[in-house]
Amino acid sequence: MKIIGLTGGIASGKSTVAAVLRSLGAKIFDADAASRQAVARGSQGLQQVIAVFGADYLTADGELDRPKIAKLVFEKQEALRQLEEIIHAYVRREAKKFLEQCRQQNMSAAVLDVPLLIECSWYKEVDLVWLVAVDEKTQIERAMVRSGMSEQEVRARIAAQMTLDAKRQYADLVIDNSGSREETELIVKNEWEKVLQMED
Repeated sequence: MKIIGLTGGIASGKSTVAAVLRSLGAKIFDADAASRQAVARGSQGLQQVIAVFGADYLTADGELDRPKIAKLVFEKQEALRQLEEIIHAYVRREAKKFLEQCRQQNMSAAVLDVPLLIECSWYKEVDLVWLVAVDEKTQIERAMVRSGMSEQEVRARIAAQMTLDAKRQYADLVIDNSGSREETELIVKNEWEKVLQMED
């Protein structure tokens, strides 16, 4: 079974590519969704977060106060490391389970949709790295439309991430998502078919 690691940057269009792959029948592991489950209300992960950071980071109804913890980890590198340790352990376990299920179903390929695939060294554990990329101007415009952030805020977010250019050197395939959705769909369809036809 071929394992594809799908990654990108803020507003590069990774979700669009994941949606196209799903429509083609691909099984996709969503690391973002797993990260949210890791610290869902009542979870072991949330208990660990509270043990490390304190009950101040809970909302009145027992959920993780995401804006508050986001502010903390944005300002303090050590807090980010501690939070990531808790979440990544859970996400990795879930990814392993997902791949096991795909193997049992005799899938030819499976996709790990992981925003921090390269930063967290997951790229070493996949057969192919697919990077969804756009030029910076398009990235900024799309992020502003999608999130309502100002250009300055978007630029700060981009600056805090590993750049798309730096990620390119890890990629087996760069999917240029600067054009229309139809163009992207065609690229993804062709590349997915190639993967399904690969021999071990």
